[in-house]
Amino acid sequence: MKPAYRDLYFGMSDARNEVSEDESSFVKSYVDLNNASQALVNGRKFLVLGPKGTGKSALAWYLRATEQEGSHLVLVRDATALPLAEVPRVQTGQVAGPERTVVAWKFILLCNYLELLLRDKDCTLQFDKEVQRVAKLLRDFGFMGDASGRALLNASSTVIQIPVPKLGPIYKRESKPSLNIYNIVPYMETWVSRALSSSRHVLLIDGLDSIFLNDEKYDESLASLVQAAYSVNQKLMSCEASGCIVLLLRNDAFSRIALSLPDSQKMRDDLAFDLDWRVLSGAAGVNAPLIQLANQKAAKALDIDSVRVLEYFPPRIKVGQRGQGQSFDTLRYLLLMTRHTPRDLLRLFEEIRKVEASGIYGPKPQRYLDQDVIREGVLQYSSKYFVGAISNEFAGVEGGPESAASAISALKTLDKQQFNAKEFAAALADLGKETISAEKLLTLLFYAGAVGNMVAGRSESYMHFYHRRDDSEVYLKGSFILHNALVHAWNVHRGA
Repeated sequence: MKPAYRDLYFGMSDARNEVSEDESSFVKSYVDLNNASQALVNGRKFLVLGPKGTGKSALAWYLRATEQEGSHLVLVRDATALPLAEVPRVQTGQVAGPERTVVAWKFILLCNYLELLLRDKDCTLQFDKEVQRVAKLLRDFGFMGDASGRALLNASSTVIQIPVPKLGPIYKRESKPSLNIYNIVPYMETWVSRALSSSRHVLLIDGLDSIFLNDEKYDESLASLVQAAYSVNQKLMSCEASGCIVLLLRNDAFSRIALSLPDSQKMRDDLAFDLDWRVLSGAAGVNAPLIQLANQKAAKALDIDSVRVLEYFPPRIKVGQRGQGQSFDTLRYLLLMTRHTPRDLLRLFEEIRKVEASGIYGPKPQRYLDQDVIREGVLQYSSKYFVGAISNEFAGVEGGPESAASAISALKTLDKQQFNAKEFAAALADLGKETISAEKLLTLLFYAGAVGNMVAGRSESYMHFYHRRDDSEVYLKGSFILHNALVHAWNVHRGA
C-alpha cells in the first residue's frame, strides 16, 4: 500500500533552516539534479545559474552537509553581507576602473578560499609559515572571516598596506616592508593553486539571486566578480588544484552583464550549470524534472522505492462556485499557482498536506484527496506563503519594506487580473505613493514572478512570466497580468 498523503515529506522553504533542524533528513531527501554536486566538487563548473527558488542555496547546503563523507570541504559565503556596490571603490593600489574591481574581487575570493584551505588539517599550507603569518595579518585586518564586509568598506577609502613577514619568497623578492592588495594577490593565487590535500575544496558564494541585483549600479561589481572567479578558477584548473570557487547567480543577472565579459559565452557553455526544472508540455509534464523532484524527495524521506505525488490528486480540479465553476487539468492547475520552481511547488504540496493531516474535513477514505482539502491547501499556500515570498523579494532594494508594501497595496487596489502601467501608477497615486517609480516597481514585480506580460499572438494572447522562460525581459508599455496565486489570495476579479 502506498503511504498516506499526510505522511509525505516536502521539506522546508529555506534549505539552511532545513539543515539546522534536521540535517540527516535534508541530506536523505535531497534530489541532486543531473549530479550537479559532483560537477562542483570536481571543479568542472564554477557557475550555477537559475531564478530564485530553483535550489541554488539547497545545492550549497547539501554540499556543506555532506562534508562528513570525507571527500570534500565546503565554505558557503553570503554575498549580501558584502558591500557589493562599494567593491569598485576598494583601493587596491591601482587607478580606478574595471581592472581594479576585478583585482578587488580576486582578493575577496582568495581570502575566503584561503580560509577554507586552512580549515583542512591535511592541507600542505598548514606547514607554510609564510602563508600562516600572512593569513594572521589578513584576519587582523578583518579580510578573513564574517566581518570582511566592514574591512572592505575601510579599504574603499584608503589603500591598505599589509606588512611583509620577514621570511619566505615575499620577503626575498619585495624591497618594500608592506604590500597593497594588488601586489599580494599574485602570491595568494600561487599559494592556493599549489596547495595539496586528500580532500577537495569548494567555496560557494550565495546570495547572488536577490532581486535588488537588477539595479544597474551593481553591474560593474557583478561583472567583475564573475570575471575574477573565472580567472582564479582557470589558474586552479591549470595547476590541478584541490578545489574551485563557485558563484550561485540569477540567470537574468548573468545575461545582463554578459556584454561586459569577453568570455561570457565560453563560461556559460563550458563552465555553467543551469538548474532547469521546467515542466514539459502536454502529458509529458508528469515526468518533467520538477515533478520528479517532488516524487523523489517524498520517496527518499520514507525510504521507499517510489512515490508519484500526482496520483493522490483527482485528474481534474474544480474551481469556482459549486455547480458554476470550471474544471482544470490537475497538473496545469497546480503549476498555474506556482512560478514553476521547486520551492513553490513543494510549498504548495506541503500546505495541502497540512490541511489533509489536520483532519478538518474528516476522514473520507477514497482514492483521491478531497477537492475541499485541495482548495483549502491552495488558499493557505497563496495567502500565507506566496504573498510573503513576493514581499521578501524586495529585501535589499532601496526602501525595501515600503516599496514592497506600496507595490502589493497597488496591485490589490486595482482589483483585476489584467492591467497596464498607467493603471498601476494611478493606483500608487491613490495610495499617496506617486513619488515612487511605477516602472521600477513593475520591473521588480516582474522579476519576482508576481506579474507577467500579456503578449498578443496571431491566434491568441499568451502570458510571459520571468520564471517560465530563459532570460525573460519585462515589457513596461504592454499589458500585465497578475499571478494566479495572488488572484487567489486576494479574490481578485479575473480577466481584463
